[in-house]
Amino acid sequence: MTSSVDGTIPASSPASSPKAGNGPVLRGMYRLLLHQQLTTGRLVLAGSMSALSILLAVLIARDPDPGQVRSTVEFLSVYGLGLMVPILSLVLASSAMGQLVEDETLVYLWLRPNPRWLLALAAWLASATVAVPMTVVPLTVAAAAGSGGDSNATAAVAASMTLAAVAYTAAFTLVGLLLRRSLIWGLVYVFIWELFIARVGAGAARLSINTYPSSLLSKMTDVELPLAERAMGYAIATPLVVALVAVALTAWRLDHSNVA
Repeated sequence: MTSSVDGTIPASSPASSPKAGNGPVLRGMYRLLLHQQLTTGRLVLAGSMSALSILLAVLIARDPDPGQVRSTVEFLSVYGLGLMVPILSLVLASSAMGQLVEDETLVYLWLRPNPRWLLALAAWLASATVAVPMTVVPLTVAAAAGSGGDSNATAAVAASMTLAAVAYTAAFTLVGLLLRRSLIWGLVYVFIWELFIARVGAGAARLSINTYPSSLLSKMTDVELPLAERAMGYAIATPLVVALVAVALTAWRLDHSNVA
């Protein structure tokens, strides 16, 4: 049995069959996909990156330079928004669908008589449930430690990291469904597009998820940051729109694919 995408769906698709209710189905899929997210390797990676962020923030706080808030925000914009959030989101979200495709087990969920958008939503929620606290909590602690407890900087880091994780997990859930070796393609996007190409062109920057939470972080702290050129409204709304569109596209792809 193999997983393939041919752009067609049988007329007797189970997605059109009657169902008792979407709530229990969503919870069941969510628990199943959430269970596969929690692996020892991912926890070790998250723990290591979290410990490093807090350690470096503490070192910033020990510096007698009065610009601790600015230094902390600049550090977390690079390490948090540029590396930790996208990488952990990628590792978690790309496997939500990607692992099912690789294991050739997607068909068992696909054939159930449930709307395909439930599977797409469950995959994103399972990824976000792990990625958001796994990234936001340690980075917020790092912000508090590095800024000397500055409440504005701490709140700005928490808000921007949350928006970033929400958008990245949705986008990488879609990538995991569409592409083989999605982890590699995701790393190419993060390191080549977001950390290089987006920084040299205004048009490319608009297609970088990073620019929007970076703009929110910059506006809330009054610290100038690379790529932070979006207005506050766009900085907040765009990551949410990215998440909604990515989940919708994941559902559409599932609904218009033949997995057999």
